[in-house]
Amino acid sequence: MCVMNHQMMKITPDSKCARDCVKSSKDVKYVLHDGKNTYKLSDQKTPEQFSAQKVKVTGTLFPKTGVIKVDKIEAMR
Repeated sequence: MCVMNHQMMKITPDSKCARDCVKSSKDVKYVLHDGKNTYKLSDQKTPEQFSAQKVKVTGTLFPKTGVIKVDKIEAMR
């Protein structure tokens, strides 16, 4: 698993690497990484289309679990 560095998996582009990783393992999930922290996302279907992109996630953060209950995901421009 490549975490934040997709080069070690040698799958390009990064978005394909992330999608392949999630599809190939039941333990790997889509997350939001803000450069410092990583948050689990309640919605695991919508993030696929934004894989390895900068996004804006709107929702509710549950600090104790690190889970964001996703209301909306938008690509950053």
